[in-house]
Amino acid sequence: MKHLVTLLFLAIGYLLAPIGNAQGSLQFNQAIVHSTSNNSNVLLGTVPANKVWKLVGYGTSADNYFVCNFSLDGSNAWIRTGSVYKNGSNYDYKVETSDLWLPAGTTVYALSCNYYRWINVIEFNIVP
Repeated sequence: MKHLVTLLFLAIGYLLAPIGNAQGSLQFNQAIVHSTSNNSNVLLGTVPANKVWKLVGYGTSADNYFVCNFSLDGSNAWIRTGSVYKNGSNYDYKVETSDLWLPAGTTVYALSCNYYRWINVIEFNIVP
């Protein structure tokens, strides 16, 4: 009886093993830079199926008090980059450096701005 119960638990564990490993792994695919100097809203890229992007950098050539925005899926601005007014007539360059993970199907837009804008992403394959 003891061996039957042990065998039953082993069989259940074997059957449930694929469920426990459902997350998969990430495998480096490529490093990508998407950029534009177009004044209007521009689609910089879409995360392909079975891939994820890690956004590791972004910026603009905006100077003085100008700020350029980026958007996910065409919604409101989620990243603002450029120069910000500080201490009288001085302007400081503003950038946030936290990484952002983007799932498959996510679109990244550079919103209207008269300056060069870029994003730097690392693309990973999702390996089951």
